[in-house]
Amino acid sequence: MKTITVKISNQGIRYGSGTIPWTDTNLPAGSFRFREREEVFWELAMTAYDKASGRLVVRVLDYEAEPEGFKAERKMNSPVRQLWLAPLEEAPLKAQLAYYQAGPLARLLATPIASATSRGPAAAAPKAEDWEVPSSTRSVSFSVPLLELTFVNGGVKGSVQLPGLTDPADFSIPNDHVVAEFNTIKPFFVKALKRKTISVTAEVLFTNDEPELRSARSPQIDRIDDNMLEVFRARGVRQLLTPDRITTVDKSLFTPEDVFESLDDNELGKAILPQDGLDLLNEILRHKKVRNARQLEFLAGRLHRQDRKLRFVLSPKFGFVFVAEGQEGRHFILELLDSNATYVWSLPLEWRTLDEQFRAVEKEIAAVASIGRGQYRRTLHFEHEFWFVIHESADSALVGGFPRWKNRLLEGLG
Repeated sequence: MKTITVKISNQGIRYGSGTIPWTDTNLPAGSFRFREREEVFWELAMTAYDKASGRLVVRVLDYEAEPEGFKAERKMNSPVRQLWLAPLEEAPLKAQLAYYQAGPLARLLATPIASATSRGPAAAAPKAEDWEVPSSTRSVSFSVPLLELTFVNGGVKGSVQLPGLTDPADFSIPNDHVVAEFNTIKPFFVKALKRKTISVTAEVLFTNDEPELRSARSPQIDRIDDNMLEVFRARGVRQLLTPDRITTVDKSLFTPEDVFESLDDNELGKAILPQDGLDLLNEILRHKKVRNARQLEFLAGRLHRQDRKLRFVLSPKFGFVFVAEGQEGRHFILELLDSNATYVWSLPLEWRTLDEQFRAVEKEIAAVASIGRGQYRRTLHFEHEFWFVIHESADSALVGGFPRWKNRLLEGLG
């Protein structure tokens, strides 16, 4: 906020080398007079400037400013044809006046002013928040670096320094496709839009000495739509499925939280992909052609316990561990992307806790990744039941393969 010390006289407000007469202010000229025996200096806060009308809007910060702050040779950077003052404080103003007319001055005071001759109670003056300044509106256009914007739910926000305004003005541009998580991936929008700045049109409204940017729009922000986000999601899926995506020692099973916490904040996948395990599986199947997609959809939609978090495996390939329960056993089902078989570890329901069962299965999955699926089947040492179902023509147009796989799986699950 910029401030200036001015000298007050009965001729007007002197800001330096020039004087603005009271007739060019919103104070009722001729309805008051300042004492002439002592000099008066005010410190003003400059809150807005309308270049079209040459009107400067100010607020008095100090009615007894130090004379040293007044610069007699100061010149205004822009022409000031009108000076508009916010509601004035009654007590310090009255102390500086030789006389005043209560009626004309009352509506410009922040507190009620009493008539010097009235014997009854003075009528209450309007409150400061009810004090009205004629509003004016003008259209503006400007550019803002996209990286300086803040992405929030439902749009973007920013701030711009406009000619004629003493302080930066805030603005917001609506877009229902935008969420706060996009704030970390702004460089991807720069690449997608092929430009570093956005162009903005808005209306500047001056009301009660405060400028406000309204109706801000940007053609670049409007381009952020489902089509652009679909491209981002597809790219996020490819990044997520990159081999060696996560390097974690002594860990073979990952929760959705594990997967996303391993991603850098500025990676597409972390901001654009759903973080629920089943939703993420559906997103992967939408953007990647997977040979055993029908098996994955069946396991996720028909067998997996909805109250259990879906687990992920990254080795030997990216895949999922589903949990199904029968009358006597709990089944941990491993289905890798583009695999040729479904692996199942079946444990008694009453055997230890669920967490311990997960750890036991995790050791077996680590062995599969270490020695290979074929060698694991030949040298099996799992203390409970392990079995698998081969995918017959999983990627074939023939309908026989999937039903046979499903029937064998359901038979094994009991």
